[in-house]
Amino acid sequence: MNYTKLGNFEAICLIVVLFINHIVLNLPQMILDNSGSASALNIIYIVFLVLIFAALILKLLKNFAGLDIVDISEYLGGKALKILVGFLCIIYLIIECSFLTRMFSKNLLLVYFPNYPISFIIFIFLFVAVIANIIGKKSIIKSNTIIVPIALISIFFTSIFVFDLLRFERAMPIFGDGADKIFLAGASNLFAFNGLFFLFFLSPLLNKKENLGKVTFSSILICGILLLLSIITLVYAFPDIYNVNRLSPIYYIIVNSRFSAFLERPEIIFIFTWMLALMSFLSIAVMYVMEIFRKITKSKEHNGLAVTVCAIIFVIAMSIDNIFSLEKISNAFYKYGSLILIFGIFPIILIGANIKKKLGKGEKQNEP
Repeated sequence: MNYTKLGNFEAICLIVVLFINHIVLNLPQMILDNSGSASALNIIYIVFLVLIFAALILKLLKNFAGLDIVDISEYLGGKALKILVGFLCIIYLIIECSFLTRMFSKNLLLVYFPNYPISFIIFIFLFVAVIANIIGKKSIIKSNTIIVPIALISIFFTSIFVFDLLRFERAMPIFGDGADKIFLAGASNLFAFNGLFFLFFLSPLLNKKENLGKVTFSSILICGILLLLSIITLVYAFPDIYNVNRLSPIYYIIVNSRFSAFLERPEIIFIFTWMLALMSFLSIAVMYVMEIFRKITKSKEHNGLAVTVCAIIFVIAMSIDNIFSLEKISNAFYKYGSLILIFGIFPIILIGANIKKKLGKGEKQNEP
């Protein structure tokens, strides 16, 4: 793919940006619904599992330095598998964009813009993504390295300003509904780290390919610490968190924090930052969709493709009117789509490709 080469920090921001968008919307709520008072312990366990998973993936990728998952699919199964995996990636990114944009726009509509049609808010987000891709990949990557740290700091500060409300006895019972909920059923919370989708595309993009491990583990630790901090804040600071009908757990923290002592509407600053994070992710996702599509179809680069991709995202985002259905479907896709593709299909392809390569070497050694 014809991407701008990335430094370590740029690559980390690329992985983390998807995580940020989920954490400001509904990720903490999904973890709390799954694990209850044991959510913090579950996150520690999940981070441990993800680190092991990442170590295995990095080992499998070593034999294919400079290739992404689409290239590796072609090596394993030819053009047919390449096209299939490419379209799966495209569909995954488009649906991710559609649900994230719709849910974020819905929250903005309910809180700040009740008189505006939701189609207008969604259009603004996607319009920015189109313009960003017309300007170019380098600008998208550079702006993301500015937006991601600001968004991370904003989420960190939402927790800092409620530290005086923390009561550690609220974590009881520490094992929630039982150890099996944490270590067996709770293992499905791996989906929280779906930003690892981009790990399978990073190898050909890095300036120094040997730094892929550093980038991966740094990204996981950043996401893990931030999610753990958010969960601890929600569970330990707000005894009624399980019964509150909230737009977003992070939003709930802000409006109930000591920020109001300094600013009249403190959440506005944070929401603006998160809007930028969503715009950045949409721009990156559209860039990837365009590049993957060009790779599997061998088509030439043209700006009209960005408009087409965003038009598809717009149609899908507007297709679900019922709020309950939107959250139910998007949460199901976020969880099971990530588990199937990122933690299922991609590793299977890598394992198959490594076996094929090993068998190929064995045949060559046996040749007279």
